[in-house]
Amino acid sequence: MNLLYHAHSGLRYLVLLAGVVAAVAFAYGLAARRPLGAARGLTAAFTGLLDLQILLGLGLVLGGVFYGALIGHLVTMLLAAVAAHASSVMARRATDERRALATRLVGVVLTLVLIAVGITAIGRGVFGSAPMTVTR
Repeated sequence: MNLLYHAHSGLRYLVLLAGVVAAVAFAYGLAARRPLGAARGLTAAFTGLLDLQILLGLGLVLGGVFYGALIGHLVTMLLAAVAAHASSVMARRATDERRALATRLVGVVLTLVLIAVGITAIGRGVFGSAPMTVTR
Protein backbone atom coordinates (compact mmCIF):
# COMPACT_ATOMS: atom_id res chain seq x y z
CA MET A 1 0.00 0.00 0.00
CA ASN A 2 2.90 2.32 0.77
CA LEU A 3 4.28 1.89 -2.76
CA LEU A 4 0.87 2.67 -4.27
CA TYR A 5 0.58 5.78 -2.09
CA HIS A 6 3.98 7.08 -3.18
CA ALA A 7 3.21 6.33 -6.83
CA HIS A 8 -0.09 8.23 -6.52
CA SER A 9 1.55 11.10 -4.68
CA GLY A 10 4.47 11.38 -7.10
CA LEU A 11 2.43 11.02 -10.28
CA ARG A 12 0.63 14.25 -9.44
CA TYR A 13 3.76 16.16 -10.43
CA LEU A 14 3.71 14.61 -13.90
CA VAL A 15 -0.01 15.36 -14.22
CA LEU A 16 0.56 18.98 -13.22
CA LEU A 17 3.59 19.30 -15.52
CA ALA A 18 1.67 17.84 -18.48
CA GLY A 19 -1.19 20.23 -17.77
CA VAL A 20 1.04 23.29 -17.58
CA VAL A 21 2.92 22.32 -20.75
CA ALA A 22 -0.36 21.76 -22.58
CA ALA A 23 -1.84 25.05 -21.34
CA VAL A 24 1.26 27.02 -22.41
CA ALA A 25 1.29 25.34 -25.82
CA PHE A 26 -2.43 25.99 -26.39
CA ALA A 27 -2.09 29.61 -25.28
CA TYR A 28 0.87 30.05 -27.62
CA GLY A 29 -1.09 28.53 -30.51
CA LEU A 30 -3.97 30.90 -29.83
CA ALA A 31 -1.72 33.96 -29.48
CA ALA A 32 0.27 33.10 -32.61
CA ARG A 33 -2.95 32.37 -34.52
CA ARG A 34 -1.58 29.19 -36.00
CA PRO A 35 -2.52 25.54 -35.72
CA LEU A 36 -0.75 23.40 -33.18
CA GLY A 37 -0.04 19.95 -34.57
CA ALA A 38 0.67 18.48 -31.14
CA ALA A 39 -2.65 19.61 -29.64
CA ARG A 40 -4.27 16.18 -29.64
CA GLY A 41 -1.12 14.51 -28.33
CA LEU A 42 -0.74 17.00 -25.49
CA THR A 43 -4.38 16.57 -24.54
CA ALA A 44 -4.06 12.78 -24.70
CA ALA A 45 -0.92 12.79 -22.53
CA PHE A 46 -2.59 15.01 -19.93
CA THR A 47 -5.83 13.05 -19.77
CA GLY A 48 -3.98 9.72 -19.84
CA LEU A 49 -1.81 10.67 -16.88
CA LEU A 50 -4.88 11.99 -15.06
CA ASP A 51 -6.71 8.70 -15.70
CA LEU A 52 -3.74 6.73 -14.35
CA GLN A 53 -3.71 8.99 -11.29
CA ILE A 54 -7.39 8.25 -10.69
CA LEU A 55 -6.80 4.49 -11.03
CA LEU A 56 -4.01 4.65 -8.47
CA GLY A 57 -6.25 6.66 -6.15
CA LEU A 58 -9.07 4.15 -6.51
CA GLY A 59 -6.56 1.40 -5.72
CA LEU A 60 -5.70 3.20 -2.49
CA VAL A 61 -9.35 3.53 -1.51
CA LEU A 62 -10.07 -0.13 -2.31
CA GLY A 63 -6.97 -1.05 -0.31
CA GLY A 64 -8.32 0.59 2.83
CA VAL A 65 -6.97 4.13 2.71
CA PHE A 66 -10.07 6.16 3.50
CA TYR A 67 -11.11 8.98 5.81
CA GLY A 68 -13.88 11.59 5.76
CA ALA A 69 -11.99 14.42 4.04
CA LEU A 70 -11.22 12.07 1.18
CA ILE A 71 -14.79 12.33 -0.14
CA GLY A 72 -14.24 15.93 -1.26
CA HIS A 73 -10.94 14.89 -2.85
CA LEU A 74 -12.55 12.01 -4.75
CA VAL A 75 -15.47 14.08 -6.03
CA THR A 76 -13.25 16.97 -7.11
CA MET A 77 -10.80 14.69 -8.89
CA LEU A 78 -13.61 12.91 -10.73
CA LEU A 79 -14.93 16.32 -11.81
CA ALA A 80 -11.42 17.18 -13.02
CA ALA A 81 -11.36 14.01 -15.14
CA VAL A 82 -14.80 14.82 -16.55
CA ALA A 83 -13.65 18.35 -17.43
CA ALA A 84 -10.50 17.04 -19.14
CA HIS A 85 -12.33 14.42 -21.18
CA ALA A 86 -15.30 16.64 -22.03
CA SER A 87 -13.09 19.46 -23.30
CA SER A 88 -11.12 16.96 -25.38
CA VAL A 89 -14.30 15.67 -27.03
CA MET A 90 -15.61 19.19 -27.58
CA ALA A 91 -12.29 20.24 -29.15
CA ARG A 92 -12.37 17.30 -31.56
CA ARG A 93 -15.85 18.35 -32.64
CA ALA A 94 -14.91 22.02 -33.08
CA THR A 95 -15.36 23.44 -36.56
CA ASP A 96 -12.07 25.36 -36.68
CA GLU A 97 -8.61 25.04 -35.16
CA ARG A 98 -8.79 28.27 -33.15
CA ARG A 99 -11.98 27.21 -31.41
CA ALA A 100 -10.48 23.76 -30.75
CA LEU A 101 -7.37 25.31 -29.15
CA ALA A 102 -9.48 27.64 -27.01
CA THR A 103 -11.62 24.72 -25.87
CA ARG A 104 -8.53 22.66 -25.01
CA LEU A 105 -6.99 25.59 -23.12
CA VAL A 106 -10.11 26.24 -21.05
CA GLY A 107 -10.45 22.51 -20.33
CA VAL A 108 -6.86 22.12 -19.17
CA VAL A 109 -6.95 25.25 -17.00
CA LEU A 110 -10.28 24.22 -15.43
CA THR A 111 -8.89 20.74 -14.81
CA LEU A 112 -5.74 22.13 -13.18
CA VAL A 113 -7.84 24.34 -10.90
CA LEU A 114 -10.01 21.37 -9.91
CA ILE A 115 -6.89 19.28 -9.24
CA ALA A 116 -5.49 22.02 -6.97
CA VAL A 117 -8.81 22.26 -5.12
CA GLY A 118 -8.95 18.47 -4.79
CA ILE A 119 -5.46 18.26 -3.36
CA THR A 120 -6.13 20.99 -0.82
CA ALA A 121 -9.42 19.26 0.13
CA ILE A 122 -7.40 16.62 1.97
CA GLY A 123 -5.23 19.18 3.74
CA ARG A 124 -2.21 18.78 1.48
CA GLY A 125 -0.32 21.44 -0.41
CA VAL A 126 -0.30 21.16 -4.20
CA PHE A 127 3.48 20.80 -4.17
CA GLY A 128 3.89 19.40 -0.67
CA SER A 129 3.90 15.90 0.69
CA ALA A 130 2.53 14.17 3.77
CA PRO A 131 2.52 10.68 5.21
CA MET A 132 -0.25 8.30 4.23
CA THR A 133 -3.39 8.40 6.36
CA VAL A 134 -5.00 5.00 6.94
CA THR A 135 -8.32 4.52 8.70
CA ARG A 136 -9.89 1.08 9.05
